[in-house]
Amino acid sequence: MPDEREVGRRVKDAIIGTIRGTGEITEAAVGTVSSAVQRTVKEVGAAGGSAADLAIGAVKGTIGAAGDVIGLGALTAANTISTAAHAAESAAMSVGNAAKAAVMGAVRGSAEAGGETLEAIGQTSRTAVSEASAVGADITAAAVGAVEGAIEVARDTAVSVEDAAAAAATGAIEAAGQIGDTAATRVRAAVEGTIKGVKVVAKSTVSGPN
Repeated sequence: MPDEREVGRRVKDAIIGTIRGTGEITEAAVGTVSSAVQRTVKEVGAAGGSAADLAIGAVKGTIGAAGDVIGLGALTAANTISTAAHAAESAAMSVGNAAKAAVMGAVRGSAEAGGETLEAIGQTSRTAVSEASAVGADITAAAVGAVEGAIEVARDTAVSVEDAAAAAATGAIEAAGQIGDTAATRVRAAVEGTIKGVKVVAKSTVSGPN
């Protein structure tokens, strides 16, 4: 029976060629990456396995691929202040778009495999932040991207955009809380407020800014 690692490997293999060609994950690539994630989760899910595990594995694979591309970009950038600043901005954009695409594709694929939408949003957003931390990427960018992805998914379902955004924000903050109090504060500040025209209110009890 396929497991989390298998779907993660297949997702990473499916998208790494697409994003390596540009050295970053642009907004224009979000749809392509999301579709690849959704398709892979659906295909692997047809062979059995937990919908939740498949979604988590898919997010890990996507963020892992982004981490690889970000790493290659950093190695090829010239060592100057201006290019370093540009590389950091590009890396944050890439991980944010990766998280957005991962949540969109994984939640849709999970739903097709029988998963519950809000639960999947929380799980995938939590994974996006924890995996971003694991590969040394910007966790706040990943958190915001996850919330944006959740909002996009909700527009195609019976779930309200407010509930979807809250579930994503809550998962992101909880993951950051596992990293540390400072990380939780940063992520809460990044995801609470208005994102894509939606007022986001997290339900996490993890401490945030006073």
